[in-house]
Amino acid sequence: MSPTAAPQSSPRRSRFAGLGVRVATGLALAVGGVMLTLLAPGWLVAVVAAAAAGLGAWEYLRLTESGSFASGALAGLPLAAAVPLCALAGPAAVVGTLGLGLAVVAGLSLAQGGELAQAIGRLQRRGWGLLYVGGLLSCLVLLLGMPRGRWWLLFLLTVVVAADTGAYFAGHLAGRHKLAPVVSPGKTVEGLAGGLVLAGVAGGLYAGGLLPEVGLPAGAGLGVGLGAVSVVGDLVESALKRAAGAKDSGRLLPGHGGLLDRADGLMMAAPALLLARVLWWG
Repeated sequence: MSPTAAPQSSPRRSRFAGLGVRVATGLALAVGGVMLTLLAPGWLVAVVAAAAAGLGAWEYLRLTESGSFASGALAGLPLAAAVPLCALAGPAAVVGTLGLGLAVVAGLSLAQGGELAQAIGRLQRRGWGLLYVGGLLSCLVLLLGMPRGRWWLLFLLTVVVAADTGAYFAGHLAGRHKLAPVVSPGKTVEGLAGGLVLAGVAGGLYAGGLLPEVGLPAGAGLGVGLGAVSVVGDLVESALKRAAGAKDSGRLLPGHGGLLDRADGLMMAAPALLLARVLWWG
Protein backbone atom coordinates (compact mmCIF):
# COMPACT_ATOMS: atom_id res chain seq x y z
CA MET A 1 0.00 0.00 0.00
CA SER A 2 1.35 3.40 -0.92
CA PRO A 3 2.01 5.96 1.83
CA THR A 4 -0.86 8.11 0.61
CA ALA A 5 -3.41 5.32 0.31
CA ALA A 6 -6.25 5.43 2.80
CA PRO A 7 -6.40 2.47 5.19
CA GLN A 8 -9.19 0.03 4.46
CA SER A 9 -11.58 -0.59 7.33
CA SER A 10 -12.79 -4.14 7.88
CA PRO A 11 -16.48 -4.89 7.23
CA ARG A 12 -16.99 -5.83 10.88
CA ARG A 13 -15.45 -2.57 12.08
CA SER A 14 -17.68 -0.54 9.78
CA ARG A 15 -20.71 -2.48 10.97
CA PHE A 16 -20.07 -1.39 14.55
CA ALA A 17 -19.08 2.21 13.78
CA GLY A 18 -20.28 4.49 16.56
CA LEU A 19 -20.86 1.58 18.94
CA GLY A 20 -18.91 3.25 21.77
CA VAL A 21 -21.10 6.34 21.78
CA ARG A 22 -24.23 4.21 21.50
CA VAL A 23 -23.20 2.01 24.43
CA ALA A 24 -22.24 4.99 26.63
CA THR A 25 -25.58 6.70 26.00
CA GLY A 26 -27.44 3.43 26.50
CA LEU A 27 -25.73 2.76 29.83
CA ALA A 28 -26.53 6.26 31.07
CA LEU A 29 -30.18 5.81 30.11
CA ALA A 30 -30.30 2.37 31.71
CA VAL A 31 -28.85 3.56 35.01
CA GLY A 32 -31.15 6.57 35.05
CA GLY A 33 -34.16 4.42 34.21
CA VAL A 34 -33.42 1.90 36.96
CA MET A 35 -32.89 4.60 39.58
CA LEU A 36 -36.04 6.44 38.54
CA THR A 37 -38.08 3.23 38.59
CA LEU A 38 -36.90 1.95 41.95
CA LEU A 39 -36.29 5.13 43.94
CA ALA A 40 -38.36 8.03 42.60
CA PRO A 41 -41.84 8.83 43.98
CA GLY A 42 -44.72 8.16 41.62
CA TRP A 43 -45.38 11.83 40.94
CA LEU A 44 -41.80 12.33 39.76
CA VAL A 45 -42.06 9.37 37.39
CA ALA A 46 -45.25 10.94 36.02
CA VAL A 47 -43.50 14.29 35.56
CA VAL A 48 -40.64 12.62 33.66
CA ALA A 49 -43.15 10.69 31.53
CA ALA A 50 -45.01 13.93 30.84
CA ALA A 51 -41.81 15.69 29.78
CA ALA A 52 -40.96 12.74 27.53
CA ALA A 53 -44.46 12.89 26.05
CA GLY A 54 -44.11 16.58 25.29
CA LEU A 55 -40.72 16.08 23.66
CA GLY A 56 -41.93 13.01 21.81
CA ALA A 57 -44.94 14.94 20.54
CA TRP A 58 -42.59 17.65 19.26
CA GLU A 59 -40.50 15.07 17.38
CA TYR A 60 -43.68 13.52 15.99
CA LEU A 61 -44.85 16.96 14.90
CA ARG A 62 -41.62 17.60 13.02
CA LEU A 63 -41.96 14.27 11.22
CA THR A 64 -45.60 14.58 10.24
CA GLU A 65 -46.31 18.29 9.74
CA SER A 66 -44.91 20.22 6.80
CA GLY A 67 -44.31 23.95 6.86
CA SER A 68 -45.32 26.15 9.79
CA PHE A 69 -47.15 24.52 12.69
CA ALA A 70 -50.78 25.53 13.12
CA SER A 71 -52.55 25.77 16.47
CA GLY A 72 -54.19 22.38 15.97
CA ALA A 73 -50.78 20.76 15.71
CA LEU A 74 -49.14 22.71 18.54
CA ALA A 75 -52.04 21.89 20.86
CA GLY A 76 -50.88 18.29 20.76
CA LEU A 77 -47.76 19.13 22.78
CA PRO A 78 -49.37 20.10 26.12
CA LEU A 79 -52.19 17.62 25.58
CA ALA A 80 -49.75 14.73 25.13
CA ALA A 81 -47.86 15.81 28.25
CA ALA A 82 -51.09 16.03 30.25
CA VAL A 83 -52.05 12.38 29.72
CA PRO A 84 -49.21 10.79 31.78
CA LEU A 85 -49.76 13.35 34.52
CA CYS A 86 -53.46 12.51 34.70
CA ALA A 87 -52.52 8.81 34.91
CA LEU A 88 -51.70 9.50 38.57
CA ALA A 89 -55.46 9.65 39.10
CA GLY A 90 -56.02 6.25 37.47
CA PRO A 91 -57.15 4.70 34.16
CA ALA A 92 -60.45 6.62 34.04
CA ALA A 93 -58.56 9.90 34.11
CA VAL A 94 -56.37 8.72 31.22
CA VAL A 95 -59.42 7.83 29.12
CA GLY A 96 -61.08 11.14 29.92
CA THR A 97 -57.96 13.15 29.14
CA LEU A 98 -57.46 11.36 25.83
CA GLY A 99 -61.11 11.90 24.89
CA LEU A 100 -61.00 15.59 25.71
CA GLY A 101 -57.65 15.96 23.95
CA LEU A 102 -58.98 14.32 20.80
CA ALA A 103 -61.95 16.68 20.85
CA VAL A 104 -59.66 19.72 21.14
CA VAL A 105 -57.32 18.52 18.41
CA ALA A 106 -60.26 17.65 16.14
CA GLY A 107 -61.93 21.02 16.63
CA LEU A 108 -58.75 22.98 15.91
CA SER A 109 -57.84 20.81 12.94
CA LEU A 110 -61.26 21.16 11.34
CA ALA A 111 -61.34 24.92 12.03
CA GLN A 112 -58.08 25.32 10.11
CA GLY A 113 -60.08 25.10 6.88
CA GLY A 114 -59.01 23.84 3.49
CA GLU A 115 -60.36 20.89 1.53
CA LEU A 116 -62.31 18.23 3.40
CA ALA A 117 -59.71 15.56 2.65
CA GLN A 118 -56.99 17.80 4.07
CA ALA A 119 -59.01 18.47 7.24
CA ILE A 120 -59.69 14.77 7.79
CA GLY A 121 -56.01 13.99 7.20
CA ARG A 122 -54.96 16.57 9.80
CA LEU A 123 -57.47 15.20 12.28
CA GLN A 124 -56.31 11.60 11.84
CA ARG A 125 -52.62 12.49 11.92
CA ARG A 126 -52.81 14.65 15.02
CA GLY A 127 -55.23 12.38 16.83
CA TRP A 128 -52.93 9.43 16.27
CA GLY A 129 -50.01 11.48 17.58
CA LEU A 130 -51.86 12.16 20.84
CA LEU A 131 -52.65 8.48 21.33
CA TYR A 132 -49.24 7.33 20.15
CA VAL A 133 -47.15 9.52 22.45
CA GLY A 134 -49.32 10.59 25.37
CA GLY A 135 -51.50 7.50 25.55
CA LEU A 136 -48.71 4.94 25.34
CA LEU A 137 -46.41 6.71 27.81
CA SER A 138 -49.26 7.01 30.32
CA CYS A 139 -49.24 3.20 30.55
CA LEU A 140 -45.88 3.41 32.32
CA VAL A 141 -47.41 5.51 35.09
CA LEU A 142 -50.44 3.21 35.35
CA LEU A 143 -48.20 0.17 35.58
CA LEU A 144 -46.11 1.80 38.31
CA GLY A 145 -49.24 2.50 40.36
CA MET A 146 -50.22 -1.17 40.55
CA PRO A 147 -49.13 -3.55 43.38
CA ARG A 148 -45.40 -4.28 42.99
CA GLY A 149 -45.55 -1.90 40.07
CA ARG A 150 -41.92 -0.88 40.32
CA TRP A 151 -40.76 -4.46 39.75
CA TRP A 152 -43.15 -4.88 36.84
CA LEU A 153 -41.95 -1.66 35.27
CA LEU A 154 -38.35 -2.76 35.69
CA PHE A 155 -39.28 -6.06 34.06
CA LEU A 156 -40.57 -4.11 31.05
CA LEU A 157 -37.38 -2.06 30.80
CA THR A 158 -35.27 -5.21 31.09
CA VAL A 159 -36.93 -7.21 28.33
CA VAL A 160 -37.21 -4.27 25.91
CA VAL A 161 -33.52 -3.41 26.35
CA ALA A 162 -32.66 -7.10 25.95
CA ALA A 163 -34.71 -7.33 22.75
CA ASP A 164 -33.05 -4.24 21.32
CA THR A 165 -29.55 -5.38 22.31
CA GLY A 166 -30.03 -8.90 20.96
CA ALA A 167 -31.45 -7.58 17.70
CA TYR A 168 -28.61 -5.11 17.27
CA PHE A 169 -25.79 -7.60 17.68
CA ALA A 170 -27.48 -10.54 15.94
CA GLY A 171 -28.44 -8.31 13.03
CA HIS A 172 -24.95 -6.84 12.66
CA LEU A 173 -23.16 -10.17 13.02
CA ALA A 174 -25.45 -12.54 11.14
CA GLY A 175 -28.13 -10.43 9.44
CA ARG A 176 -28.85 -11.60 5.90
CA HIS A 177 -32.59 -11.56 5.28
CA LYS A 178 -34.47 -8.26 5.38
CA LEU A 179 -37.38 -8.12 7.80
CA ALA A 180 -39.26 -5.10 6.39
CA PRO A 181 -37.12 -3.57 3.62
CA VAL A 182 -39.64 -0.91 2.63
CA VAL A 183 -40.15 0.38 6.18
CA SER A 184 -36.74 -0.29 7.76
CA PRO A 185 -34.02 -1.60 5.43
CA GLY A 186 -31.56 -2.19 8.28
CA LYS A 187 -33.68 -4.69 10.20
CA THR A 188 -33.23 -8.39 9.52
CA VAL A 189 -34.96 -11.65 10.36
CA GLU A 190 -31.81 -12.80 12.12
CA GLY A 191 -31.81 -9.64 14.22
CA LEU A 192 -35.44 -10.25 15.15
CA ALA A 193 -34.64 -13.81 16.21
CA GLY A 194 -31.67 -12.71 18.31
CA GLY A 195 -33.73 -10.03 20.00
CA LEU A 196 -36.58 -12.40 20.85
CA VAL A 197 -34.21 -15.02 22.23
CA LEU A 198 -32.45 -12.56 24.51
CA ALA A 199 -35.76 -11.01 25.58
CA GLY A 200 -37.05 -14.46 26.49
CA VAL A 201 -33.93 -15.32 28.48
CA ALA A 202 -33.97 -11.98 30.29
CA GLY A 203 -37.69 -12.21 31.01
CA GLY A 204 -37.42 -15.73 32.37
CA LEU A 205 -34.46 -15.00 34.62
CA TYR A 206 -35.98 -11.77 35.89
CA ALA A 207 -39.39 -13.27 36.64
CA GLY A 208 -37.83 -16.35 38.19
CA GLY A 209 -35.89 -14.20 40.63
CA LEU A 210 -37.96 -11.05 41.20
CA LEU A 211 -41.53 -11.83 40.12
CA PRO A 212 -42.40 -15.14 41.83
CA GLU A 213 -46.07 -14.64 40.97
CA VAL A 214 -45.07 -15.00 37.32
CA GLY A 215 -42.26 -17.54 37.45
CA LEU A 216 -39.56 -18.45 34.98
CA PRO A 217 -41.55 -20.17 32.16
CA ALA A 218 -44.28 -17.52 31.98
CA GLY A 219 -41.67 -14.79 32.35
CA ALA A 220 -39.78 -16.15 29.36
CA GLY A 221 -42.93 -16.30 27.27
CA LEU A 222 -43.93 -12.81 28.35
CA GLY A 223 -40.45 -11.55 27.50
CA VAL A 224 -40.69 -12.98 23.98
CA GLY A 225 -44.14 -11.47 23.50
CA LEU A 226 -43.09 -8.03 24.71
CA GLY A 227 -39.96 -8.23 22.57
CA ALA A 228 -42.13 -8.88 19.51
CA VAL A 229 -44.44 -5.97 20.35
CA SER A 230 -41.43 -3.69 20.83
CA VAL A 231 -40.31 -4.54 17.29
CA VAL A 232 -43.71 -3.40 16.03
CA GLY A 233 -43.16 -0.12 17.84
CA ASP A 234 -39.78 0.22 16.20
CA LEU A 235 -41.27 -0.42 12.76
CA VAL A 236 -44.06 2.11 13.32
CA GLU A 237 -41.56 4.83 14.16
CA SER A 238 -39.38 3.79 11.22
CA ALA A 239 -42.39 4.17 8.92
CA LEU A 240 -42.95 7.70 10.20
CA LYS A 241 -39.31 8.59 9.51
CA ARG A 242 -39.36 7.02 6.04
CA ALA A 243 -42.49 8.96 5.13
CA ALA A 244 -40.82 12.17 6.31
CA GLY A 245 -37.49 11.38 4.65
CA ALA A 246 -35.68 11.61 8.00
CA LYS A 247 -32.94 9.37 9.35
CA ASP A 248 -33.72 10.07 13.03
CA SER A 249 -36.58 11.64 14.92
CA GLY A 250 -34.16 14.07 16.60
CA ARG A 251 -30.65 14.55 17.97
CA LEU A 252 -31.27 14.40 21.70
CA LEU A 253 -29.39 11.15 22.39
CA PRO A 254 -25.88 10.69 20.92
CA GLY A 255 -25.63 7.42 19.03
CA HIS A 256 -29.38 6.82 19.19
CA GLY A 257 -31.07 9.87 17.63
CA GLY A 258 -34.18 11.35 19.18
CA LEU A 259 -36.37 10.30 22.07
CA LEU A 260 -38.77 8.41 19.80
CA ASP A 261 -35.83 6.52 18.29
CA ARG A 262 -34.98 5.20 21.74
CA ALA A 263 -38.44 4.86 23.31
CA ASP A 264 -40.48 3.54 20.37
CA GLY A 265 -40.32 -0.11 21.41
CA LEU A 266 -40.88 0.66 25.10
CA MET A 267 -43.91 2.79 24.30
CA MET A 268 -45.62 0.04 22.32
CA ALA A 269 -44.73 -2.72 24.79
CA ALA A 270 -46.01 -0.79 27.83
CA PRO A 271 -49.76 -1.24 27.13
CA ALA A 272 -49.15 -4.90 26.24
CA LEU A 273 -47.60 -5.58 29.65
CA LEU A 274 -50.26 -3.51 31.40
CA LEU A 275 -52.98 -5.60 29.77
CA ALA A 276 -51.23 -8.88 30.61
CA ARG A 277 -50.77 -7.70 34.21
CA VAL A 278 -54.48 -6.94 34.56
CA LEU A 279 -55.77 -10.08 32.85
CA TRP A 280 -53.46 -12.76 34.27
CA TRP A 281 -51.89 -11.33 37.41
CA GLY A 282 -54.52 -8.84 38.49
